[in-house]
Amino acid sequence: MQEKVQSSVALPVQVERWPSEIPLRVAIILTSIALWLLIIVGTFGLGLIYVVLIAAFLFFVQVGFIAHLRGSAIRLGPDQFPEIHQRVVEFARRAGMKKEPEAYIMQADGALNAFATKFFRGQIVVLYADLLEACGDDQAARDMIIGHEIGHLRCGHLDWFILTAPGRIIPFLGSAYSRACEYTCDRWGVALSGGGEDARRGLVVLAAGGAHKNKVNVGAYVRQQENLDTGWMTLARWLSTYPPLSARVAAITPGLAEPYKARRGRMRALGIIAAFIGIPVIFAASMPTAIRYLERPINILAGDVEAVTETDEGGTAGSGRFASVDEMPAPKPVPQIDDARFAELATVCHGGDMAACDELYFASDYGTVEEEYGSTCAGRIDDNDLECTKLLAE
Repeated sequence: MQEKVQSSVALPVQVERWPSEIPLRVAIILTSIALWLLIIVGTFGLGLIYVVLIAAFLFFVQVGFIAHLRGSAIRLGPDQFPEIHQRVVEFARRAGMKKEPEAYIMQADGALNAFATKFFRGQIVVLYADLLEACGDDQAARDMIIGHEIGHLRCGHLDWFILTAPGRIIPFLGSAYSRACEYTCDRWGVALSGGGEDARRGLVVLAAGGAHKNKVNVGAYVRQQENLDTGWMTLARWLSTYPPLSARVAAITPGLAEPYKARRGRMRALGIIAAFIGIPVIFAASMPTAIRYLERPINILAGDVEAVTETDEGGTAGSGRFASVDEMPAPKPVPQIDDARFAELATVCHGGDMAACDELYFASDYGTVEEEYGSTCAGRIDDNDLECTKLLAE
């Protein structure tokens, strides 16, 4: 059961949120509302059935996790790790929270992490045992971690999760909001732990571990961001829900807030996105033209296969649909053709020489008047898919 935090005369700590957090949060809320309306209207309300089922599944998963946490993890209290518990209580009070959150130490197979969660109105902070061990006697580093998680609860980052779920899962939008929240909570960690370089070690320990946290060259670590200034690395950063630790360290270190500015990565990442969108669009747009270009050769090949099949079945390879040219439909007038040779072939084709029709078709360019005239056997067969000579029985 959570206890009320004792009131104090001191005013709560005020921390400025990361500049992009509120605009992104508004965008996620508006996007989520639009998507919920689309689901309701587009499925005539049936989509809500699946939403309820998914929400129920996630709820029971959370119930199972909270049961495991409360039954197997170590809950902090006045008689259980009182020093760490006191920091949680103090930070909750200084952050202006009405109640202290439940706080637990949990073994997580060597992972260096901590997180905040909720169960109904109950707020919970979980500290991994190996992270506390890595911090050791470094109280400032440990306080930075605790303050960061208190920041998540204080800023309401876990509120209205179901309502905003559609917006949170949208690529780039949801991940950008999550990264902004992390930057905001790092500011809370610094403010509640007292700030300074000591607090910075709370993030460094996540990168280097406890044995090496005091040996890290912070300036060199921050400059590692240069390795991320490529198209693919920038794209990966945009899709990540957490900022790189080197960037987070830079953001809370005076004098290193702008240690390195990306030069080419953003434009290259935008180029990759444009390629992923543009190439399929161009391919889809060009398909009708490609099909029209390949349709005639494919039909001819299909006709050849048909002729071979007829031969295999005992028919005559050269047998056609007409006994003679006289039985074929009347030809259409010879069109205007500038090339003298093609004009002569068209005239002969018009006269009934199917070999001339085929020669005109194969010799002329695709899509031209003469090619069409030869393909249709001088306009006799509009949907012809065979060579003209094969339309006649031998």
